[in-house]
Amino acid sequence: MMSESPIVSLCIPTNGVTEWVFPVLDSIVGQNVSPELYEIIVTDNGDNQDFKQKMRAYQEQHKHIVYEETAALSFANQTEAYRFARGLFIKFINHRALMKEGALERLIAFVEDYRETKPVVYFSNGVIPMAEEISEYTTFDQFVRHLSYWSSWSSGLAIWKEDFDKIPEDTVYDKMFPHTTILFRERERGHYIIDNTVMTEELPNGSIPKARYDLFRTFGVDYPAILFDLLRDQSIRYETFKYVKDQNLWFLVELYWAYVIRKRPCSYDLSGLSRVFDVFYTKADFNKTKRLFVLKKAAGLFGKRR
Repeated sequence: MMSESPIVSLCIPTNGVTEWVFPVLDSIVGQNVSPELYEIIVTDNGDNQDFKQKMRAYQEQHKHIVYEETAALSFANQTEAYRFARGLFIKFINHRALMKEGALERLIAFVEDYRETKPVVYFSNGVIPMAEEISEYTTFDQFVRHLSYWSSWSSGLAIWKEDFDKIPEDTVYDKMFPHTTILFRERERGHYIIDNTVMTEELPNGSIPKARYDLFRTFGVDYPAILFDLLRDQSIRYETFKYVKDQNLWFLVELYWAYVIRKRPCSYDLSGLSRVFDVFYTKADFNKTKRLFVLKKAAGLFGKRR
């Protein structure tokens, strides 16, 4: 363990998937960056004993890695990882996301550039169409609008440790989207950034189960409800709420196309689609968007969205 606090804490919550975590760790420690500048936090809520043994051995070889077993369930493991972080800046790393060469050095440089002003930051990893690699906003409303439905994606989360330490111990994090509790907490900062630099590359899922939650209810009810709370608190305008909600409907249709129509293998519960209707979306709106989606798909107008 380092005596001085590192600049960056890379937090990797996992349930102990050997095939994913160790390639991700290798992609980080193999970069030409001094171990004194960063640390890696791995929190493990799984029961894979082989993984635990290998992880302890890996930790022995790399003293800037912190490995902690935890009883935190499901997505709560994300915030659990942040609690162990000592760095000036905390960045979530998905346990399937290989860090691209040079990305760690660039992340550290980003932190050095903004360590005085400490803006709210989201790293969108190239998925949001943007004219510039980095876009800056002066209002929370602008930030939420430009993030669109990608704010549901936990992998882009980052937070200054100073801000994380301000979050009260008794804070109730959203069960399915705990990262949004953090991401949407600072609404009066006056400085927000979306950094669209491609920093990671996702490993293929293969035959390993990714998740078992109710997919359509999660993204068709639970996530829009978070946006509605922002609207109700007058933190975003109605126009922003409607824009992101409408964009999210396209994402729902894309999920339907992938897992119901094309029957792409998954471990999700796909039974919740009917429970989505008449909460934030009508069945008529869903079917209309589905028809438009199929037409655009046939015309080759969609690239990789998620």
